Amino acid sequence: MPTLLDLLQSPEELPAEAVIYAAEPWTAASDAAVAAFDAPPPGLAYLLEVELAHDVLEVWSSWRDGSRPNPSERCQAVIHYAEHDAYLDVQR
Repeated sequence: MPTLLDLLQSPEELPAEAVIYAAEPWTAASDAAVAAFDAPPPGLAYLLEVELAHDVLEVWSSWRDGSRPNPSERCQAVIHYAEHDAYLDVQR
């Protein structure tokens, strides 16, 4: 099974109408899958809708002068949003 890090290598390729599910506790190494909202894979918990994950990554980029997050940063931003219902602040 792919990890969350694997799935977020190319988030633009994930179907926007799907949901990301991952094994808890959520980390970049968590087993993860993309599936329909009403079809969670066994052993995985709802993490975030793919469309919302795209928004999270867009905000991450815009708050950092257009830089693109690497896969690890993508995981961190998506997990932070899923846990806090807030975008990951710029750390200075």
